[in-house]
Amino acid sequence: MKKSALILAFIFIQTTAIQASEAIGYYSAGSIKDAESIQDRGTPIRKLFLQRGRFFGTQEMQDIISDAADFVRQEFPESEMLQVGDIANKNGGALKEHGSHQNGLDADIVYLTRNGNLQSQTAVYWQEEFVKGGVVTANFNTERNLALFKHLIMNTPTERIFVDAAIKNHFCSYAKKNNLLNDSETKETLRRLRVEKLHTNHFHMRIKCPTTDLKCKAQAAVPVGTGC
Repeated sequence: MKKSALILAFIFIQTTAIQASEAIGYYSAGSIKDAESIQDRGTPIRKLFLQRGRFFGTQEMQDIISDAADFVRQEFPESEMLQVGDIANKNGGALKEHGSHQNGLDADIVYLTRNGNLQSQTAVYWQEEFVKGGVVTANFNTERNLALFKHLIMNTPTERIFVDAAIKNHFCSYAKKNNLLNDSETKETLRRLRVEKLHTNHFHMRIKCPTTDLKCKAQAAVPVGTGC
């Protein structure tokens, strides 16, 4: 390779490294360097709460959201598109209504439905509850949500998916009824479904610290067992 070409290649690598996003600190006490906006990607999602401007995350997070959107579109072409709530502010940091979402590695996503309902992009809050009286509603698409969760857990750096207790119990009952508790992928997915309050209308996807982000503080490992 000619010297000039080597110099150009070096400049490209250095520029790419400088522009790459970086998660800094912990999920509930952190920030983002050179965050990427999901709006700039043209990812086929429905971004909710547009007025909040919480479009930002690490490149890895935006890659996973794009991957999830593609999975839903390809596996369930008749389904509604992926609906995404808050990710993070441009520079990360404290986010009103949230205890986390600070380092660009958290994102809120609406559960997949049976009726394909799309929520308003400018509503001030989630427009559908999927748990009523402690019971999962009929519009909650169990099969599609489980397939999406399995895909995220088995194929991406998704570490945890936070759901309401009723939804976790619902998946446990579904797995038992369909003899899925001996399936390794189902067991691993159930293990990473973590119970958290205020997740009756969306799930919270949390991904691992990227290996290149040396200032990112990882969360403790997910405990063993399905939690069922």
